[in-house]
Amino acid sequence: MIFDANIALGRFAGTRGRYFADAEELLTAMDKHGIARALVYGVLAKETDCVRGNALLMRNIAGEKRLVPCWVTVPDERNAESFVSAMKESGVGAVRLFPHSGHFSIRPWACVAALAKLMERERMLLLIDFESGAWSDTSVDWEGVYQLCQAFPKLNVLVCGVMVAGPANYRGLLGKCSNLHIEISQLASPGEIVRLIETGFGDRIVFGTALPAKHPGNILTMLQKEIITENDHHQIVSGNLSRLLRLTDAPISVPQPDIPQAECVIDSHTHLGGWNHSASGSGESKGILKDMDRCGVTSAILTSIWSCYGEVSLGNKSVADACADHPGRFYGYLTVDPKYPKEVQNEIDKYDDDANFVGIKLHCGLHEYTLTGSEAHPILEYADSKGIPVLVHSGFNPDDWEDVCTRYPNAKFIVAHLGGCGPDMPFARKLAKLSGELDNLYFDIAASKAFYGFLEELVALAGSDKILFGSDHPIFDFGYELGQVFRSELSLTDQTKILSTNAQSIFKLS
Repeated sequence: MIFDANIALGRFAGTRGRYFADAEELLTAMDKHGIARALVYGVLAKETDCVRGNALLMRNIAGEKRLVPCWVTVPDERNAESFVSAMKESGVGAVRLFPHSGHFSIRPWACVAALAKLMERERMLLLIDFESGAWSDTSVDWEGVYQLCQAFPKLNVLVCGVMVAGPANYRGLLGKCSNLHIEISQLASPGEIVRLIETGFGDRIVFGTALPAKHPGNILTMLQKEIITENDHHQIVSGNLSRLLRLTDAPISVPQPDIPQAECVIDSHTHLGGWNHSASGSGESKGILKDMDRCGVTSAILTSIWSCYGEVSLGNKSVADACADHPGRFYGYLTVDPKYPKEVQNEIDKYDDDANFVGIKLHCGLHEYTLTGSEAHPILEYADSKGIPVLVHSGFNPDDWEDVCTRYPNAKFIVAHLGGCGPDMPFARKLAKLSGELDNLYFDIAASKAFYGFLEELVALAGSDKILFGSDHPIFDFGYELGQVFRSELSLTDQTKILSTNAQSIFKLS
């Protein structure tokens, strides 16, 4: 049985993404992904009116035993007593706070303390959602979480949407706060689930998908690829949440979908080297290979993290060594910084005949130059003369890309991270459509956002021939990124192109 702690019912005001208009639509999506039960909150309650939104939720899910209500509230101590009484009368055992959009603090000195005392008395589950966005989002008020957990030790607290920046902050808190729990819908850090279990915190991990915003396949596939015991898996996907909600009814189960496993997966966006901002993932050859084997990744094309920063030559050397030590498993991008033309020429001369280098990586953001500026022209001319791929971490301006692709028609340009954009970003659709029109423009899906259904939109706009699988490992787990492809609505033919055959063609891999 899979019990999802994080699903919204209703239409969000500010998005063009998917939503569940009613319980029937939600249950259909749950069935598709093998989710037996869900803790559900109402969008109206979150966005504007808790009282009417919670009442609407109860009407919408009435009689559906698979849908467990979670009410939303704001810290108004004038209504706290009546609110908790209404929850008890309705049999609701969980309440959710959105301090970011609600413009309030969760610190105990704020008025939320009055509500927390009432919930402590009733032993309810408190979910706190800081609505984290990008992987680097640090909006979670961990100090506030700590103070709240310490002030009300009998109150079970579940922090939703924890991302890559989370582990470095919550690891110490879990030891100090026995009532703190972590919801993992966006916890894409490689190996973090195993580390939590090994350090004795397996009972603090709660499964969630963040449907309908996020694709449920990411976290489902990541958990499937983790090497953990059956009991640990059960506790994460169901047992821990059932215990926190004190549910004693018989478990509900639904058939699990048959997910075909790709025979070959080529990751076109993997990093070699340590990275301080990630609390997980080794970034070294041995660790990368271990994660590749665990997740079924055949080959990876490496970019050195060092090269994306200041040590370009050192980073390229590390990539060359890794490729030489593990032929066929690793290939490399030659990373260059066009602000240093002499170094660029030295690196090209050094590795021009190294067959393991199959493309060029340009990181316009970190190296601070523009793709259309004069500094980049010599490198792009070289790529054009060789007809080789260029992975570019740059902006998403379609006009820039049309100019570059037209000026250098023999080079193959890959827009990094475009697949991580979402349905509310018009430039993403425009750039995807442009990719379908230009022979030499491609993009990868390396990102943590994985909006539900957006990959299918991109395929409809660009064609599956123009999309490459990428993980951004060790920032994100291979399994997490594979999930949105494996569990997509795409045909097996389209999936295979994205996962392997496009890369084989573009990089000329056997």
